Amino acid sequence: MTSVLLLTGDDDLLLMRELERRLDGLCADDPELSVDRYDISELEHLPELRTTSLFGGRTCIVIRGLETIAKDGLKEELERYLEAPSPDAVLVLVARGTGKVQKIAKLAKANGERIDVKAPADWDDRGWDRLVGEEFRRLQRKADATAIAAIRTHAGSDAGAIASQVGSVCASHAGVPTLTAEHVDAVVQGHGKVSGFAVADAIGERDPSAALVSLRGALDAGDAPLAILGAITYRMRQLLLVRSGANAKDAGIRGDGQYRRTKVIAGAFNPGELAWCHDRLAQLDLDLKGSELPDELVLELGVIEIASSQEVGAPWNPLAGRATVR
Repeated sequence: MTSVLLLTGDDDLLLMRELERRLDGLCADDPELSVDRYDISELEHLPELRTTSLFGGRTCIVIRGLETIAKDGLKEELERYLEAPSPDAVLVLVARGTGKVQKIAKLAKANGERIDVKAPADWDDRGWDRLVGEEFRRLQRKADATAIAAIRTHAGSDAGAIASQVGSVCASHAGVPTLTAEHVDAVVQGHGKVSGFAVADAIGERDPSAALVSLRGALDAGDAPLAILGAITYRMRQLLLVRSGANAKDAGIRGDGQYRRTKVIAGAFNPGELAWCHDRLAQLDLDLKGSELPDELVLELGVIEIASSQEVGAPWNPLAGRATVR
């Protein structure tokens, strides 16, 4: 059992979930473990860690909000402890970033374990599906693939919205053996934070409907139309580069899995279609900066057009099943 554990990340919910998992594991290894939790703002001095608990077991101290530590004495005390932590205790530190506590983070990693808690990447559908599934399992409920997909549609890439919506669905359908999309849709309305990259991914899948849903989620979350357009343009440039034979590094893609996925998506575009999309995005950028129409409307119309599969060479017809452009 490690003596020091540092959890860092920028999402409060994901940090809390990781803390729960780690404490569950520690308590499973040592059922007599005594756990005390503190916020850094509550402390004047570091709690006693070098003596056993009143019940004779090991002591575990959890300190949250490490990044806000403001008392120099407490900071120095913590640094001294981390230089030689007690083997008879466990100190768990939780921080939203380590910029102001770099020495503490370095000592914690050197004499214990550091865990960087990150949300799945925008393109990591499996990661987000797994996160949704874990929320259902945490509430001891079973959900099928359609329920997970429905939560993803409504909540987007917002861990807090996912947890809230899963909780609402489970509470509203107590006793249902397996939750489905029908149960989710009966309870949940709207969607959480969706990034511009989710819009770009839907465009890459040539799915105008999904692109509009993601676009509305991004706009509702407060993302600026030009920022969303920037994400779409970046992703389209990646597709162009991969289609032309660029490797993962040159295309700015991390991981073999993402590169293979990007290659498959790029290969599904019709001849000349990616280049046309790139040109259309440039025009859309000009439209957003100079049109008298509302930016959201301009962006929605552009996204519909770009997400629709095109045969380059004839006028685009929004009413046709397969649109064409000149």
